[in-house]
Amino acid sequence: MVRIYAFPAGFAAAFCTALGFAGAPALARGYFPWLDDNQPQAEPEQVATRAPQAQYRHARKAFGSAKGFSARKSERPAASAPERPLFAVISIADQHVSIYNHQGLVARSAVSTGMAGHPTPKGVFTIIGRERFHASNLYSGAPMPFMQRITWSGIAMHLGVVPGHPASHGCIRLPAGFAARLWGLTRIGERVVISPHEVAPADFAHPLLPAPKMLVQAAEANPPAAAPGTPQPAVDAAQPAQLNPHQFAERLKAKADADLAAALKTVKETSTALAAKQQETAGATGMLRAAEAANAVAQAKADAAAKAFETASATANAKQQEAAGAAAELKAAETDALLKAKAERLNRAYEAAAAARDAAATVKTNTGAALAEAAAKLEAAKTASTAKAAELTEALRRSNEAKASYDVAANAEKEAVRRLAPVSVLVSKKDRRVYVRQGLAPLFDAPASVRDPETPLGSHLYIATAAKEDGVSLKWSVLSMSASGLAEDESEQRQKTASLDEKFGSRLRTRGVPSSAAEALERIEIAQDVLDRIAERLWAGSSLIISDQPLSGETGNAGTDLTVKFR
Repeated sequence: MVRIYAFPAGFAAAFCTALGFAGAPALARGYFPWLDDNQPQAEPEQVATRAPQAQYRHARKAFGSAKGFSARKSERPAASAPERPLFAVISIADQHVSIYNHQGLVARSAVSTGMAGHPTPKGVFTIIGRERFHASNLYSGAPMPFMQRITWSGIAMHLGVVPGHPASHGCIRLPAGFAARLWGLTRIGERVVISPHEVAPADFAHPLLPAPKMLVQAAEANPPAAAPGTPQPAVDAAQPAQLNPHQFAERLKAKADADLAAALKTVKETSTALAAKQQETAGATGMLRAAEAANAVAQAKADAAAKAFETASATANAKQQEAAGAAAELKAAETDALLKAKAERLNRAYEAAAAARDAAATVKTNTGAALAEAAAKLEAAKTASTAKAAELTEALRRSNEAKASYDVAANAEKEAVRRLAPVSVLVSKKDRRVYVRQGLAPLFDAPASVRDPETPLGSHLYIATAAKEDGVSLKWSVLSMSASGLAEDESEQRQKTASLDEKFGSRLRTRGVPSSAAEALERIEIAQDVLDRIAERLWAGSSLIISDQPLSGETGNAGTDLTVKFR
């Protein structure tokens, strides 16, 4: 084990469970009165009668009718849109959300979170799903515009009534204008922190922060073209390319796209060839069947002719013998007129039988020739059918190989797309493991240890907010939280701790004070090979969480990011 020094908003119903998962709705007053039985009636002066209608008119004016919500595309951010990645911090105590990037605060708005008995969960989350017009499949299709999901169990940010105090059943309600603006800014994969108290990010630098690993990729004679709008890193044809993880991922994506296109072309070609061979084989099979039928007919005719010839021959022979006997009798009697007439009659019968025999012989010869011709055609049809069957087998093999290659290329393309997504890392003291995800799916996990495990780490979210000008290193921001949010007296406690350390030694240090962001990094120990695997994929937008808490059950096998909930 080594230490971590080389890593590398309105007309929406404000209910969360209307996302289609679990629980009862928390409705915005004035929207769906038939479902408003459990809506709190306290502080009516804070929920102006015309507020929902005013927000509704605002939304209609800005974005069209309710029907148009689902069809109209979201506005593209203006050219002056803030740089990504963005991350959101929601303060339960202050009832507002703040949006940050590496330059600082981007936007801020009031929100309404979960009321007593239905609290909004606190912790580190991620935007894992977005629907411009989400309709509940449980509660009469209640509309929830600009929905951005942060858990699959039903928690999301969406347009709703914001009365100035917690009023939802767990979701984060946003005012109409801000909900629309936020929708245009954020993307799936960006972090959302929900804290009991205000938490502000701070620029952060430390030698133990994860660092991207430069990767080597040999130059290609004909490198694949990058996707339109994607910069292609310059490559010296004589030297291997030194690429940061994002450039390397772009290269992999370009190559994967080219390989996938080639594989698809081959699949189409082999499928066309296979279809042609199937037709040819079917034709050859038809010809074989016809030849077999013709040969059977010829054989039957030949057999019948042979039998007829045998019968005619036997008859002729018998008639010949009878004629010969009559001729002998006539010779002996010489003057017997009756015998002479008999001999003449038998002789004529023999001649007729002989003629019939000769005719049968001719038929036999002809049918034999026809049979021989049919047999030759049958043999040729068999040969052609066998050859076409072999060609079909080969075409089928090539088609199957092309499809298998396409599957490989498609998987490679998916992996290349995934590799362009930010990496998420969680080190959990509770689980004693490090979890690594990319593209909202797991990469791997491995053992991890924490020095001085009796001392709390707190929870720290480190976000790689931008790439530095050198193209090889990253800027970082950190948000540090304890399980109950930032302790208001934490600074004072730290001063006391430092004083105790100086006076009595570190052995008397207060165990209840969580580590600072720097201390948390210094206490983590992870195997070097694990750090290297992370470094190969690390780039702007990636995040590291160090926490006492375990991996939340909100983190599923796919479609979710690493999530930590505060106890």
